[in-house]
Amino acid sequence: MQAKDVRAVENPITAIFDLAEDVERQAPKIERLLRYTRLFLYVFLALDFVFIVILSGEKPGFTLLLTVGLWGLLLVQFGARDPMAKAFALAGTLAFAVLAMLSFGKGVMLGVILVSLFYLGMVILDLVHDTRSFFDYYGLRYRIIRAVREADPVILVPQGATPVDRLLTLLGQRSAAVAGMLANRQNVQVPAILAGRSGVAYQFDAFLAWPSGTLAPFGVGPQGSAVYVKAFERPPTRADLEALRRAIEDVTGTIALPPGRVIALWKSDGRTEIPDETYAFLTNEVVRVSLRGRSHACSIELATEMPDGTYDFIPLIVEPTATPTTTPAGTAWGA
Repeated sequence: MQAKDVRAVENPITAIFDLAEDVERQAPKIERLLRYTRLFLYVFLALDFVFIVILSGEKPGFTLLLTVGLWGLLLVQFGARDPMAKAFALAGTLAFAVLAMLSFGKGVMLGVILVSLFYLGMVILDLVHDTRSFFDYYGLRYRIIRAVREADPVILVPQGATPVDRLLTLLGQRSAAVAGMLANRQNVQVPAILAGRSGVAYQFDAFLAWPSGTLAPFGVGPQGSAVYVKAFERPPTRADLEALRRAIEDVTGTIALPPGRVIALWKSDGRTEIPDETYAFLTNEVVRVSLRGRSHACSIELATEMPDGTYDFIPLIVEPTATPTTTPAGTAWGA
């Protein structure tokens, strides 16, 4: 990194972006460091586990069960979000750790050292995992912000028979993922009626799906994605957006695809303003669903087709791998 006076700031906004770029340039080194650290910890924990079982004394089977139980409770503790559940898991891990130490009998001091190292190694591994998740989030967030910063601020409305057709054409031009969905007609429904897990049927003006892979239930391969479009004749209220969120959450339980884009579409007359409560919902609330043990969050976008032939998006969602496509203008997706 370039040596300079870190106290010198000319333009705070520019300095923040420069700092972010410095971190982004160092990201590959940090990623390699975290990868090697994880590999070292895996080898260390495996060897420590073997030593615990071999050197445990007269009851290696009992020590093996205690160590496996300790490992399982540590995973539960690290994954728990509820403070009470985390506290119970912590109490369980401490109890299993003490029992594993005592199972060494006369060699209890050796047990204290080996089990403590195993416990400490698992804690460090969890911290490394959290650090890696943060840098993955940071890198993705930085690339998206940079793409928004460098993109043309004016988004023109393409040709199309209806507002929904025009929006789908635009999405296909700006997102490779959506373009892939539109390329397969069986993945496109315009309009669509989808049943939720509750048995209630919901109507959408457009529904696009990218099926998940065969191994998706095991967390391997593509997890799939879905795009929902709901058109309104007036600016949607907070109640409208809350109802849309409930519908997406209910339908997700049936189709088993995480929402990739949720868009409320409205054609403005140039005079009507968006309610403040609607703006607050769009910028602060998300659709949150759980699939296959993973939590997925997706913002609801308000796409306003303005009288001057441009779009206004609140918030603006940018795909980090978006590439221009050759989706023909004016295509009637529902035809």
